[in-house]
Amino acid sequence: MPQRKLRDIIANQQLIHADVADTVAETVKRMQTAHVGCALIMDGGELKGIFTGSNLMNRVINEGRNPHHIPVGEVMTPGPVCLRCSDLGFEAVKRMREYGFRHVVVNRAEGGHGVVSVRDFPGEELDGFDEELAFEEKLWEEM
Repeated sequence: MPQRKLRDIIANQQLIHADVADTVAETVKRMQTAHVGCALIMDGGELKGIFTGSNLMNRVINEGRNPHHIPVGEVMTPGPVCLRCSDLGFEAVKRMREYGFRHVVVNRAEGGHGVVSVRDFPGEELDGFDEELAFEEKLWEEM
């Protein structure tokens, strides 16, 4: 089960940031170069959203839009779910399953952000997740 703290998971990661005015093509190129699946979208140093491969496919490619002419801020997911770095991986997996996405933003204690993705949790950590989630839900119902 994902019992690692999120701070441990994001400790040495390489994040990609983009400005809301950057084009989708520029942002995707940076993501590809860094071999990451998402970019945090900023405006004046403030987190505005997250851009992922799903955004690229669903809001750009599938709609026949030109990624060289679209600001990433138009097709990002605004207001991404954020967790604290002291939270456990379990909370991130729970949010991913609850909302049907693959990335969760982590607020760093010292400022800034990190991101955890479903790829950060090897299969053995996910074993038993459904049972633990069912137990937690039953516990809340009984309270």
